[in-house]
Amino acid sequence: MRAPNAPHATGRQVSCSRRSVRGFTLVELMIVVVILGVLAALGTIGYRKWIGRARSGEAIAMLAEMSSKEQSYKLEFASYLPLRADNKADLPSPDEVETAFYPVFANSSTFDSARTQTSIADSTKWPQGWQAVGIRPRDVGLYCTYMTNAGLAGNSTANLKYGSVLIGANTAAPWFYSLAACNLSPTTGYPNEVSIFAISSQSPVLRIFNEGK
Repeated sequence: MRAPNAPHATGRQVSCSRRSVRGFTLVELMIVVVILGVLAALGTIGYRKWIGRARSGEAIAMLAEMSSKEQSYKLEFASYLPLRADNKADLPSPDEVETAFYPVFANSSTFDSARTQTSIADSTKWPQGWQAVGIRPRDVGLYCTYMTNAGLAGNSTANLKYGSVLIGANTAAPWFYSLAACNLSPTTGYPNEVSIFAISSQSPVLRIFNEGK
């Protein structure tokens, strides 16, 4: 009774073995590729959102620091002080050029604040304005780049793109506004292809231009 059944059992084992070594079909492989693509896309979106929140947090903290130090400076000297990489102390500040931003020019081809931090560990290289008002960043490196413009009572902001929006015609008293330029996308190009965070002497409310850039 056992002998006739043996070949039949062996045949089933061979058939199963052949199925096990067959591998994935083309359709199965395509499904796997699609699933991996969706997961990668979701991961990229999540990473960009996380990066955006982190850089926004840095910008908010730095702008708050600049605003606080400007207010303290005004109590002593009755005016605000420009905080610019080019150390221009003109009142009113003459422009919003990319070279006025510190620690990296806002239009630099290497400006990748989404991934690359710029060291500011050596405080002797900070702009003169930063040193004069006593800026104290939280970290020894920054991802975004910063500048502050200022003016006296009566100084117009008509020729300043962001200044005219943030200060407007409210120049009966000394004024200042601070900008943070952050690159949150794969491309960069100041002023339209970077996110601009701003705060001014007119309002403590944070303003954002080109959000997500």
